[in-house]
Amino acid sequence: MTALVQALLHRLPYAPAARDGAPPGRRLIGPGLLVAVGYIDPGNWATDIAAGSRYAYALLGTVVFASLLGLLFQSMAARLAVATGEDLASLSRRLLPRPLALLAWGAGELAIVATALAELVGGAVALQLLFGLRLELGLVASAAGTLAILALSQRRQRLHENVVGILLATVALSFLYLLLQARPDPAAVAGGLGQGLAVFGDHGMLAMALGILGATVMPHNLYLHSGLVAERSAGLPPSARPQALRLSAKDTRFALGLAMLVNAAMLVVAAASLRGGQPVGSLAEAHQAIALGLGGGAALVFALALYAAGQSSAITGVMAGRLLTRGFRGRESSSWLRGIATRLLALCAGFALLASRPGAGADSLLILSQCVLGLALPFALLPMLLLAHRRGLMGALAFGRGTLAAGLGAAVLVTGLDGYLLAGMLP
Repeated sequence: MTALVQALLHRLPYAPAARDGAPPGRRLIGPGLLVAVGYIDPGNWATDIAAGSRYAYALLGTVVFASLLGLLFQSMAARLAVATGEDLASLSRRLLPRPLALLAWGAGELAIVATALAELVGGAVALQLLFGLRLELGLVASAAGTLAILALSQRRQRLHENVVGILLATVALSFLYLLLQARPDPAAVAGGLGQGLAVFGDHGMLAMALGILGATVMPHNLYLHSGLVAERSAGLPPSARPQALRLSAKDTRFALGLAMLVNAAMLVVAAASLRGGQPVGSLAEAHQAIALGLGGGAALVFALALYAAGQSSAITGVMAGRLLTRGFRGRESSSWLRGIATRLLALCAGFALLASRPGAGADSLLILSQCVLGLALPFALLPMLLLAHRRGLMGALAFGRGTLAAGLGAAVLVTGLDGYLLAGMLP
């Protein structure tokens, strides 16, 4: 187990592809872990906990379905990178019509800022729960924490990836502890997995299910995953690419499987710890409910895990932004400068929204950020599917018609559901 964790944290050295086409070894182990962080960010916390508190275990199947959709799209992004040695952003700039490429770039940058806003809000709420900081001060402190980690990692390029792994482990172990404290009924949990179709009979439950889908499948993760895999598969001979693809697929399944378990644990803890109490409407209320139901120690673990989730997502969000800029501009940018610019834009957006809507709180900002991500998703998802279908680009690893049809169907489903959810939020 220790060897596996070390491999996922990149402590084991790469085994570069030999000139005779030898398998790339551990080179493809690790990107999935960094991508998985985006599946347990504060937006997921808000939707999973609200679903568990309001509908008990009924939406557990939706969490699993959303995770499987995410696995499908992330596997496609990794396949594109292994086959071409290029990332989604670079391919979009090079092969798409210029107006469409610029539109995709703009949507990607908007998604990065929206993601940064959600991460800052999650960190701010955690600091508010831990130290009583006001939301505005918490936003600034959360941004400063992210920039401090990035500054420390400037001369050690793997440090931030190791920090992400530690933070992700903190979140996973925290929810394992909370599960043990909550002691959910196994029969009720199993019953919730079988209630997937029940969402169509209740408008409120359907809206909550759509929120779970929107918080899970996010555009910046496609750019991040393809970019990380492209860096590790660049220069591989064609004979080594099938083996690289298998390793990448295993890495993706393991990491996103872990993220799915953490998301399921969030919902189960919320459902079990409230035990018939009033549904919670915010992360702060969830913290209070856990304190009442499970004790102060469990509430402290909850707040620490929320801060860890926000910071880990922030670090990978900066990485995604760097890869996005490099792909569409054609040249490298500084992670440090990207981090500063993105945090400043997210802070300005957060303060502007709070000033324009005096009654708005942290959870309103989280909901808005998820809406923006839903709008930006098609501009990354559809180009990825269309590019990966080109046999001249992908060779033997090109998507077949069946895979393309499944991907397009899933893309239309997610985009349509996001649109339905957004329409329901409009006055």
